[in-house]
Amino acid sequence: MKKRWNMCIIGGILAAMLCCQFMWAAEEAGKIISYGVSEKNVVLYIQDPGEEYEIQCKIGVNEAADIESHRISEEPVPVETIILLDNSLSVVNEYRPKINTIMSELAANRMNGELFTVAVFSDQIQYLVQKSADYTQVKQAIDGITYNNQETYLTDILYELLSEINAEKNITLKRIVIISDGVDNKSIGYTKEELYKALESTPYPIFTLGCKYKDNNEQLKNMFALSRMTGGESWLLDDVSDSMTVVNGVASLNNSVKVMITPDDKDCDGTKKGLQLSVTSSGQSIQDSVEVTMPFGTVKETTEAPATTQAETTTVAETTKEELSVEEETSKFPLILATAGGAVLIVLLGGGTVIYLRKKKEEKNRFVAAEPRMSGADSDSDRNEHRTQMMGEAGSNKRSTMFAWDAETAHTLILEDINNPIKRFEVSLDSPILVGYNDNCQIRLNYEETVSGRHCRIYCEGGKIYVENLSQSNGTYMDNKRIVKSAEIYTGCVLRLGNLYMKVEIR
Repeated sequence: MKKRWNMCIIGGILAAMLCCQFMWAAEEAGKIISYGVSEKNVVLYIQDPGEEYEIQCKIGVNEAADIESHRISEEPVPVETIILLDNSLSVVNEYRPKINTIMSELAANRMNGELFTVAVFSDQIQYLVQKSADYTQVKQAIDGITYNNQETYLTDILYELLSEINAEKNITLKRIVIISDGVDNKSIGYTKEELYKALESTPYPIFTLGCKYKDNNEQLKNMFALSRMTGGESWLLDDVSDSMTVVNGVASLNNSVKVMITPDDKDCDGTKKGLQLSVTSSGQSIQDSVEVTMPFGTVKETTEAPATTQAETTTVAETTKEELSVEEETSKFPLILATAGGAVLIVLLGGGTVIYLRKKKEEKNRFVAAEPRMSGADSDSDRNEHRTQMMGEAGSNKRSTMFAWDAETAHTLILEDINNPIKRFEVSLDSPILVGYNDNCQIRLNYEETVSGRHCRIYCEGGKIYVENLSQSNGTYMDNKRIVKSAEIYTGCVLRLGNLYMKVEIR
């Protein structure tokens, strides 16, 4: 009897566990896992809502009417998988064969059209293969991986990767698989808090595989938190006995649904708006919400001429008749008056031309005559010429005309947001320019929170243009290289300020 009672208890516990698991899976169905904005649409990726489902969406307080959806398997490129491997010696020998098997199985079980990127990292990221659908190519890259004695900085690398992805203008679903001994949190570079904030604003599902190394429990905890935040899964490699456990976990996104929402013109103002999604499936309704920067609407030009009423037509006709009558009366003036007026005008123009040429000749003579006295005379005109000579640099032996030309010819700086070209800023560089979030900046980037109040300063010096980093948090980058103090910029280079990528043009 006691044995039977124990079996009932165990059975009840198992049933409760299965029920909880089922309820958890049902609750996750229809949840938003990633999103992006194209020129006209807001694109959401949601977890598999089941065979039959209905989608409703509100943008702010307005109901979205134009909604389309389909499985990602119907896309030419359904998903991009990015594998980031820590190939330092902290990933010890016992893990490496298992890691190779897992990565190979991920590539072998890819979706039709799925693109693979494989990269290793230390303090920089090294791509072994990028966006390839060729299994042989991906497999060769995986088999060629070597492990080196090096420091690794996953926080910085992942932050950089997210910035690169966001700059692509490609809203295909992307999932990231990270294999490492954990997330660092150092005082120099990006912190884990900054990384978490970046993932909150632009989420991508992250799957993590952790390797034990010395006392790295805290680092592994930080890394596994990435998966919880983004809807991915995490595994400790010591607990993975079958590589297909990881493969099936990553493949849980293969049945995701792509939702395309075309907002009304009144909502397309480039501001951030709350978007509330409701997915009804199997009699249950799941709600989820995100904050999205809306696309900009297009202004339609009116080509039709305005309609003219009958009264307006009559008035125009009468006015035309009056004007014709005036013209007829004017034509009756004696022709001699018009001829005389023309003659007087010719005389005045001729006289004015002679006077102008005579004055120019006198000015030229005065300038030539003043030249020999520049070294010794102390007249007002000589002192003014001396000040012009020293405009560029006091006490310089260089020719003053060079500096006078530089001072008169101010460069024009143009910064254009690569991801949002309508955000284009054009200012003169006749004085240093502050770029940042605050009101006192000449170029104000107050639509992106990762931009510092005074992020950088751009100025001319010695005929060249420089950018000086002022941000203590996110820093300033030129062509993805961090600027420690200042660096020369030029047309075609790209400045990264927080999450913004700004193309530079100098005229």
